[in-house]
Order: sequence, then C-alpha cells, then structure tokens
Amino acid sequence: MPQADIILTSNFPILSLTLVTEPLRVANRESGGTLWRWRFLSVEGGVLSSSSGIDIPTEALDRSREDVVLLLSSNHPETAVAGSLLNWLKRRAREGALMGCVDTGALIFAEAGLLRSRPAAVHFEALRGYREKFGAEMFADRLFDVSGNRCSSAGGVATFDMTLGLIEHFNGRKLADRVAEILTYRPTGHTGPQQRLLTDTSLARLDRNLAKAVELMIATLDQPLQIAEISARVGVPLWTLGRLFKRHLGETPAAYYRNLRLAEARNLLLNSSLRISDISSLCGFENPESFARAYRRQFGATATDDRHLSGNS
Repeated sequence: MPQADIILTSNFPILSLTLVTEPLRVANRESGGTLWRWRFLSVEGGVLSSSSGIDIPTEALDRSREDVVLLLSSNHPETAVAGSLLNWLKRRAREGALMGCVDTGALIFAEAGLLRSRPAAVHFEALRGYREKFGAEMFADRLFDVSGNRCSSAGGVATFDMTLGLIEHFNGRKLADRVAEILTYRPTGHTGPQQRLLTDTSLARLDRNLAKAVELMIATLDQPLQIAEISARVGVPLWTLGRLFKRHLGETPAAYYRNLRLAEARNLLLNSSLRISDISSLCGFENPESFARAYRRQFGATATDDRHLSGNS
C-alpha cells in the first residue's frame, strides 16, 4: 500500500494538488480497497492557502518514512527554501523514498541537490532561468517524467500524467489506464520521451518547412540568425519562407523572430532573478537600450515595471 507525503508551500497550485489526489482516490475506488494513502505536510504545519485562496490544513514535517514524497510549491519557490525543508528532503531521499516535484518545486529540489542523477521536468517559462542558475543538466524540457526513484511534472495538466505514471509504477498499467478512463482523460503517455513544451506542434501540420524555421528560431534566441540563413538551412527560397509566415502566422519571419525573443525575455523577467541586462543578452539584443525600446513597444510596459510586478527584483 503506497503512502505519500504531499509537501505544500504557501500559494501552492490547487490544480496540481487535485491532479495528484483525484487519480489516487479513483485508483482506490477501482481497486475496491485502499491502495493509496496520503497526507499534507508543510514546514511548520497549520493551514496553508493555495494561489487561488483555498485553505488546506497540513501537518508539520516529521520523521516519517512514506513511500513517496511530492513537493508542490508556488510561483516564487525561492521564498520557501529553508534549511529545515532541504534537510528533510535530503533525508527522505537517502532513505529511499520516490521523490517527486511539480513545476517550481524543481528549484527547491535543485537547492537540495536532488537533481544530479535525474533532471526534473520544468515549465518552459521557468526553464531557461533555472538552467542559468543551476545548470542545464538538472532540468528537462518535457511535460513530465517518472523514472526510477524520481518523478516530476512541468505543472498544469501534465501533473495528471505524472500521477498516472506513479499508479502504473506501483499498481500496474491496467489500473492507470482505468483511472484515466474513469476521469475521461487521454494520457500523453506514461513512459518514454515526452513532447517538448516550447514548440507549437500544430505548425508541423500547417507546413513542415515553417515548423523547421520556427525550431531554428527557438534554438537561436540568444544569437539570432539572419532570415536569409534560416531560409538556406530550411532549404526554401527567402520569398517562400516569407509567404509561409504571412499566410500561417500573419507576420514576417523577422517580426515573428523578434516577438519570440521578446516573449522569452518576458518569461525570464517574470520567472527568474536574472539581471535585466543579462536577460537582454540571452534574448539576442546587442544592447540594453534597444531591448528596452523593443520591450516597451511590444508589451506597453518597461522591463523594470514587469520585473517589479514579478516580485523577483
């Protein structure tokens, strides 16, 4: 009978919590018994509020030895990094628990040194900032992962897939599929390589060359290529590439490329503590002044304003 400790920090996402507990509840119902037990913990115990204002009572961290530990954190996980929590997570990992994190919980796992053997799935908005701080090898651009004694989810609905992977790990694929069926969900897939988050998979359905061009743009946000070079690498004439972008995306390749870089800059401003000048460079702008002008034109606010809004200043 697997038992899970679900660790919450203030402003945790209630959606992710539900996508853990509901599949486990259905697994219990379908088994006709109690396959899974779980409890909610926090550093000091007491009532914690989710990001949507829903209160959940929690118990304080203790010396338990449950089978699974799942950490759900907030949009600002750095505020939850405390020695007591990190030490507790390290101890549970040493004792052999299956350790899991959801979305921003990966940053706390990285602080605890728990991602050296297996990278965590991270939401694309936070991915680059986390990699800049801790190194690329600790974070994966995927929706979810369940492997060995680690599991992770990039957040949102992918947490459902992660939980199905846990059910499969402990109780078998048949029950995991039955839980998905009961909850009218079509799983992304319990195992194997997961779809990257950043690329819009519908582009390949529109046009293969268009999708290749966008992939190149995404891969070179920090050192933008000339559109003519992208055209050459994709293997289509420059005018054909321009026509594809205008037809399917409503703008020129250069405008689309610039908007991708600005969108990435905004993600980093809101989801990392990197300096604005570093973000400017990472997103392919030669100097902070040109970045500042382009950012304000695009979003109607300055980069500094958005950084203050994020609380990462």
